[in-house]
Amino acid sequence: MKKLIYLCIFLLVLLAGCKKDFLNKTPQIELTEETAFNNYDNFKTYTWGLYDYFSGYGNGGDDYPPSLKSSDCNSDDLAITLAGLQSPYAYQTKVIKGIADNTPAGSLSIAQWDFRYIRSVNVMLDNIDRSQMNQADKDHWRSVGYFFRALRYYDLIAAFGDVPWIEHKLSDTSAVLFAPKTPRDLVAKNILENLVFAESHIKAAGEGPNTINTSCVRALISRFGLFEGTWRKYHNLGSANIYLQACKTYSEKLMLSFPTCMSNYDDVYNLEDLTGQPGIILFKQYANNLNDHFSGSRILGSANSYVDVSKNAVESYLCTDGRPIGSSSVYAGDNTMYNAFRNRDRRLYYTVVPPYQVVVGKPNYTWSKTTNPTDAEYIDLLASYISANPIKKSLPMAQWSQTMQTGTTISMSPHFRNFNAGQPQSVGELGYYYWKIYNRSPLSTKNSYATTDCPLLRIEEVWLNYAEAMFELGMFNQSVADQTIRNLRQRANVANMVVADINTSFDPARDPDVDPVLWEIRRERRVELLGDGFRFNDLKRWKKGIYLNKQQLGVKVNNADFGNKLNISGGGTSGYVQFFGVPPGWLDKYYFEPIPSQEIVLNPALKQSAGW
Repeated sequence: MKKLIYLCIFLLVLLAGCKKDFLNKTPQIELTEETAFNNYDNFKTYTWGLYDYFSGYGNGGDDYPPSLKSSDCNSDDLAITLAGLQSPYAYQTKVIKGIADNTPAGSLSIAQWDFRYIRSVNVMLDNIDRSQMNQADKDHWRSVGYFFRALRYYDLIAAFGDVPWIEHKLSDTSAVLFAPKTPRDLVAKNILENLVFAESHIKAAGEGPNTINTSCVRALISRFGLFEGTWRKYHNLGSANIYLQACKTYSEKLMLSFPTCMSNYDDVYNLEDLTGQPGIILFKQYANNLNDHFSGSRILGSANSYVDVSKNAVESYLCTDGRPIGSSSVYAGDNTMYNAFRNRDRRLYYTVVPPYQVVVGKPNYTWSKTTNPTDAEYIDLLASYISANPIKKSLPMAQWSQTMQTGTTISMSPHFRNFNAGQPQSVGELGYYYWKIYNRSPLSTKNSYATTDCPLLRIEEVWLNYAEAMFELGMFNQSVADQTIRNLRQRANVANMVVADINTSFDPARDPDVDPVLWEIRRERRVELLGDGFRFNDLKRWKKGIYLNKQQLGVKVNNADFGNKLNISGGGTSGYVQFFGVPPGWLDKYYFEPIPSQEIVLNPALKQSAGW
């Protein structure tokens, strides 16, 4: 996607709004639909702009990846611990907007009643048959268009259920503008049919490395098939197996093409270049002075990050023996953060800043170990993972700087906003500080921006989709576990899943309404994809919005050790840190987003989402 950085924005805008003039005569020197879609290269150029739908790590001044804020921070995994920014779904502050949100669609998890992107794709699709291309090339570009349109419709039905299905560019008088919503059954059917066509007609290699190709289409079928199939099962819509079977079929094809993944979990999110990396199907590429993002290291090393991981999410990580904390023989308890992190899934250390303490020297970017060996336990542990690579995560954490050598060294973790040892950087409220996209990679010449690539489609998600779909189809067994979950756990230094060992007592904290094996499959998905923008939609498709009803707590502390400045759940001198109070809880109407009221005024045939 190097070529996708800044191409044809003008063309995209122009074509989105162009019409024939009043003489119905094509201008000879101006670029219009009649002159812009004649040959193969015309379509190739136009589609570069469609890739912008992938938000990745954001662009320019985005402080966090959009999917992080819109999905995971609305779930039971993460919280934006800033007054007034608690999850509107848990705290019942979600309201109907008066007008549609016209900010860019941006992320796969942003729910907006917005069809501008659909129009942009349809402009291209409507011009394929009148072009001078041969049939194979027409089929290829139709497939590319179907992929992008399906991508947007996946988000729309995840947010709203029934939505208008629009196959062509509309005029101001098109009947569909004043028609009712299209039933979800038909929208989902059209999405799947379009993707199946695309899988068999798109060029296998796309337009070269890191472009939409056969593997990308299969990955989207895998994702959509699991989502729609499980939504239908748990919301009693029927026809679930059609979509689950599609997930199974196309995941299997993809797994043959991508038998392995990257050996280091942290590298997936913090490399300058993901080109050719095992298991990476598609990624958003960033380049110095062309397309960069607001550095994760910059925001996470400043006083302006407010993302904390919940105690419940931390507790979902397995111990190294492959068992949950409630039944593991190697779990050390949580009386201290050091204990809680001992003998755990390695992905935890890459997602939450592990505990440590150092002595900061003068100048303040120098440091030394304390006299207590425990304070350096995780400093040494991470050092053993990163070898001599200077750009990877390491402890102690440091405030951002141009070279990552002269910023303030953060003296401890947990590091609380109300007890920060005179260091207001990298502070949190719950003690479990999110740092998945923190690294020491050189920054761009804009100082505060970075060019680390962002994975968009990767085989690890497909393995998880496949494992879950196989369970829902009644076909999950040890062989499937070995093909999928084993790969993830080996990388995380966790014992393999032994299906025969999983019974009703395997995890005392299990939701009793969920089968024990399915619970473990869902757990694996949760920890592998934490922060990637999936969790909120996962809870919705499983019909488990009630998981948001619990208060998000943090580290267990003795308040006296922190100057008695922390807010302890339940009061008292020790216990779990809290920030927001107990939420009033999930309402079933939140399974669908409300349609902006102005849209219903403009089209009275639209019916508001159920419960709103």
